[in-house]
Formats: sequence, C-alpha cells, structure tokens
Amino acid sequence: MSLAARLKMFEQAATDNGASARPGSAAAPAKRPTWGASRGPSLAEQIKKIAENDSSCSNVDLSNQAAYQCRPDDYTGQIANAIKGNKFLKQLSLEGNGLGDREAAALAEGLAANTSITVLDLKKNRIGNDGGSALAKGIAKNSSLVEINLMNQPSRWGDQCLDDFLAMFDTNITLLKITWRLESRKSFALNKMITRNNEIDRRKKNGMDYNDFLPTALKGNGGSVEGKENIPAHKPAAPLRSDTSESTPVDSSAQAAPAVEAPQQLPSNGASSTYQQSVSNSNASNAPPA
Repeated sequence: MSLAARLKMFEQAATDNGASARPGSAAAPAKRPTWGASRGPSLAEQIKKIAENDSSCSNVDLSNQAAYQCRPDDYTGQIANAIKGNKFLKQLSLEGNGLGDREAAALAEGLAANTSITVLDLKKNRIGNDGGSALAKGIAKNSSLVEINLMNQPSRWGDQCLDDFLAMFDTNITLLKITWRLESRKSFALNKMITRNNEIDRRKKNGMDYNDFLPTALKGNGGSVEGKENIPAHKPAAPLRSDTSESTPVDSSAQAAPAVEAPQQLPSNGASSTYQQSVSNSNASNAPPA
C-alpha cells in the first residue's frame, strides 16, 4: 500500500469517528488530572483520629513527612497528648521527622500513660542523650510497648543515658526488643535484661511461674507497675515496614571489648533484642538476673 493510500485511510477513519459524535455537540474538553486525589488523610487528620480514639487507627505511619519536619515540636506534642488516652493504636512510626530531645521528652510523657502501642519506630531522628533518658523513664511506666526502633540517631548515647535504660528494666517486663546501635560495654547488661523479659513472656504464655525472674520492685506485686497490671504474654506486632538492612547491626569493636559475663540465653518466643555485639554462643546459667 502506498503512502498516499495510507494517509487517505487514516483521514477516512478520523472522519467516521467525528460523524459518530452527537450532532451539534461540542467536543468534550480533555480531562485534567486531579492532583492529590489519591492521597490519604492529612497529618492533622490522622492526629485528630488518634486523639478521638478512632478504632480504625491501629497502624499509623507518619514517617518522613515534610510538614512534620517543619514543626516537629508542635506535631510531637499533639501526638503525645493524643496517645495518652488512646486504646486502639498499636503501631506508630515517626521515622525521619527531625525529632530531637525536646520531642522525645514529650513523647515519653505520652508513652507513660498509653496502654495500647506495641511497636514504636523512631529511627533516623535527632534524639540525643537527654531524649534517650526521657524515653527510658517514660517506658519504665509503660506496660504495652513490645518493640522500639532507635536506629540512626546522629550522636552516640553515653553511659548515663544507658544507665537510665537499665533502670527502666527495674519496673518494665514487657519490652522485648530494642533496635539500636551501641558502642558501650553496658550493651551486655542491657541484652541480659531483654533476655529476661523474653523469658518472662515465654513463661506467661506457657502458664509457668515467672516470679523468680521478676525485678525486685515487682516481686509480690503480680508484675504490676504502680498498680497497673502488665499486659499478658504476646508476640510483637508485625513491623511497620521491612528494614532488614538495619535490623541486625554488627559492631566490630565488640571483639576488642574486655571479657564480660555474657547474658543467659533462655528460650525465645520469636522476639529478640538487636544489638552491636554477638551473644549467640553464651553458656550462662539459667539463674534469674540480679
């Protein structure tokens, strides 16, 4: 078929299509895309739902929000107040929103009163020693949090901050996993406390006695904190997003650390702590932690 014949064929097809349109009707204007039509609830709307105890808000991901990054103090304060009375929120991610020490302290107040959140993601923020200490003190009064991600904070946490996390375990028996990167010998003691909590959780599940594993402050108290009963044994909720590249960091400096008694390795229920050092070959006894 010649080029002229092809052109004539296309022209005829265009004419036929035009003839099939309704007589006298104007051509419909081209449809423009509606920007933002597929977006979900705004940041303010999601915080409002949390504050209103909306049962549909069980998994809230507010990570890497440009609006949040502009006003982290304001939004974190709103979230901290919203979660205090919330009963349905299970997973909350505030990754990469520029949270610093002030924001961490505000969030810690909310965690101290919250009884529903099991997974909290705070990685890639700007939380320093003061913020870490505040979080530890807030979690000490919490009885629902099972897993917290504190990876990728810009500053190294010092001994005082880590001592506050150790003191947290004097009243907390429900936190089963901390994901962070430590460069301290105190990581061994912290891992021992996480292992203890996992053993308590395992024994609860199997209807076994766990009184010998309770910290001194909770013995004879039924494992309750300030009259608030710790939640029953359970598995951690599924993570908000997969992040296998950061879930098991390795610390090369741990090999150079002096010999420290390794934490006991008790049967695990699937939840484990994530640390810098390797403690998988520990032969520690099964005595309860001091």
